Amino acid sequence: MSASKLNRRELTAIVAGATALAATPALAAQPRMEKALAHCQEALKELKAANNNKGGHRVEAIQHLEYVIQEIKRGIAYAS
Repeated sequence: MSASKLNRRELTAIVAGATALAATPALAAQPRMEKALAHCQEALKELKAANNNKGGHRVEAIQHLEYVIQEIKRGIAYAS
């Protein structure tokens, strides 16, 4: 499924999953964290490219994803 076709529930699941992954202890090699990071970055790219007539929800989703991306990066750095 492309990121541009994610509905609110799916996006929430991705954000929650990525946040949970960021909080999980991991080994140095972190393919799941890196995959979660890539998915979130792709979703962010699609949201930024979307029309901005979403009643503020698109902007909220962008802000949440930016936060999640930073948390995933911190999780990767912490476990490295």
